[in-house]
Amino acid sequence: MQLKKLMVALFAVGLLVSCSSDDDSNDPLANFYADAKTSATMDQIVGTWAIYKVSFQDLVAPVPINFPSCGRDFMMFSQDAVYSEYLIKSSDCKFEQNTLNWSLKNGVITLSDTYNQFEELVLTQVSPNELVVKTRLDVDEDGKLDVVYAYFQRYTPLKFDVVSNTFARNTNTEKSHLISYTWQPYHDPNTFVAYEIYRSVGESCSKNQAVLVKSITDITTTEFTDHTPPGEAQLCYYLKTKIRSGTLGESEIQWLYTYTLAVKPVNLAEPVVQGNAINFNWEESDTPYFSHYEITYSNFPGNITGYGQQVVPVVKIYDKKVTHFREDHPPYLENPNYYLRVYNIFGTSTDVYSQDHKSSWKVEFQPPGLLPLYSIISYAMDATEPVIYLYGYESENSYEPKVLRYNYETQTTEAISSHPATTSTDLPIEFMTSSEGDELILEQGNELQIYDAKTLIFKYLLKPSEVRGLNDFQYTSAGYWIITDGDYMRSYKRSGSMFTLIDEKPHFSDHQGFYNYSVHEIEDHQLLLGHKQEANSMVYKLNGDGQLTFLKTVEIPIKDFGVRQAQYNQEGHFIINLEDRRLYSTLDFSYLESILQPLVISGTSKDGRKIYGSNNDPDWHIQDSSPHLKEAIIYNRNTKQTQTVPAIGYPMFVFQSPSGTVYSLSSGLKRSKLKDRISYTKDLFIEQLEIP
Repeated sequence: MQLKKLMVALFAVGLLVSCSSDDDSNDPLANFYADAKTSATMDQIVGTWAIYKVSFQDLVAPVPINFPSCGRDFMMFSQDAVYSEYLIKSSDCKFEQNTLNWSLKNGVITLSDTYNQFEELVLTQVSPNELVVKTRLDVDEDGKLDVVYAYFQRYTPLKFDVVSNTFARNTNTEKSHLISYTWQPYHDPNTFVAYEIYRSVGESCSKNQAVLVKSITDITTTEFTDHTPPGEAQLCYYLKTKIRSGTLGESEIQWLYTYTLAVKPVNLAEPVVQGNAINFNWEESDTPYFSHYEITYSNFPGNITGYGQQVVPVVKIYDKKVTHFREDHPPYLENPNYYLRVYNIFGTSTDVYSQDHKSSWKVEFQPPGLLPLYSIISYAMDATEPVIYLYGYESENSYEPKVLRYNYETQTTEAISSHPATTSTDLPIEFMTSSEGDELILEQGNELQIYDAKTLIFKYLLKPSEVRGLNDFQYTSAGYWIITDGDYMRSYKRSGSMFTLIDEKPHFSDHQGFYNYSVHEIEDHQLLLGHKQEANSMVYKLNGDGQLTFLKTVEIPIKDFGVRQAQYNQEGHFIINLEDRRLYSTLDFSYLESILQPLVISGTSKDGRKIYGSNNDPDWHIQDSSPHLKEAIIYNRNTKQTQTVPAIGYPMFVFQSPSGTVYSLSSGLKRSKLKDRISYTKDLFIEQLEIP
């Protein structure tokens, strides 16, 4: 301890000690605590003291002043249990400061450091202006401890700065959430004017930019807490000590990164579902620098984070006393996870997962009309009924997709296929009405699975033996089936589960990739065959007897890739590429126009006058700041105007029903594609768009 070193040094210069074998045989350590002033209080000890004399074995010596112009070495016992000693090292009054903790119990002062080293001072005399203590030192260096007395007197140091170096962040546990600083008090109330606290802000905060935020004129007040700081990421503070003659000194600037100020979480009571509403209640926050509460929902539980998590804000409440909220429009998610966060003015928020607080809940809630599918691979429309066929996965961990028949007017699932689909395919499912009735067709590994469209009961397989690598298929208005592969276009007659080949014609000479050839029946029993990588398309005539006749090559690139990225509109007499948003006439095969919006086209109205879609680009990265919007875009080809229509969810496929009503197959969370899976929840539904 520095006190011990000081006293040893004092003996060396001020006291000649003679020790011999005939020393008092009584052990002076045996009664070391016997005469302690057990009634002494901390208030009697607190203050500034200096050692004026020391004694050992009845020999007393005064303590000299090493540098008279600077005054004595001294020590301070503070009210907050901090002991500081100031040892003057040179004639220019430079000093060494040492800081320890101190405590008082039963008349014994204990000085301790962070390494659990300690020194005990036994109080033998206590008066307002003097303390007498004894401690144990090996004065004569014989390997045995001796008892030494030190005589303390109240002391007023000369006017040099012992305050500035002690200005530091308050580390007490109860202050960890606050901007709080402490320092050692100035020693002379007769010359003291004020402690001044200055604050600066920003990445380059400095004393030059600082402003005075507090002037403290009570010399005993040695703590400052900033209760009204600006909401900046970085703050800086420093202290000036003012005395009558001017500024005694100022501290170094103390930098504070406000994100380190913890925010206290609060408990969120279990949400209560009431019809289609959810009620929330929580504790009132007592966090300093409160800004607001925020309720969010997510597909992820509160104790899990990772790729694919989406967190959606619901409401921000800036009144600390408001501790309830009713969610009247819950999200289209199955069992959404709700979080409650508390924010401070610095933008820091509570962690929703805490061992001591419950701030997140999974709410057992099923919004009306939620589809029983996690993801959709493809879909097909019934042209005469409000029915959509959806091909996708029923559960997050399912690997066998199924077909679902869904009535979007009644929001009911009318049938689900039981026959498994085991082979991946890029061709979408197709709804077709032929001589065999209404059927749902699914391509599976060069075969066609046939389902009854009403019941989705599996009927049989259709397998054209001549086809090697089935690319596309069509049922034509003349009653013939058209199937294309990588080399030929073929026409068939069908009877039940059997195909009979009628005719075949070769197509493009350059052999392109699988699933890229697509065929569309257009006017006058013509067939338009194209390929994504071909600049032109080929036109064939389907004769009444099923024979195919090549007519010509036209300058229409079909930007298709097995997923119906090109669509033919019979009433509008055009074909539209959804990928590049270009329209071509199927009467004279001329280019008609390019669509600027919507950026993502779903399809067209029956009469071909309107183009449906959204402006949510599938290439946008899914994140909180991505510009996805819950709105559909409708382009009117006659007026050349676009119309923005609000939606409940994110439109993925906008279409017109047989009755002319416009609907959207939407997602409750952001998606790039319908086939994307959203972890931990379902979020797909069909909504009717309210078009003015």
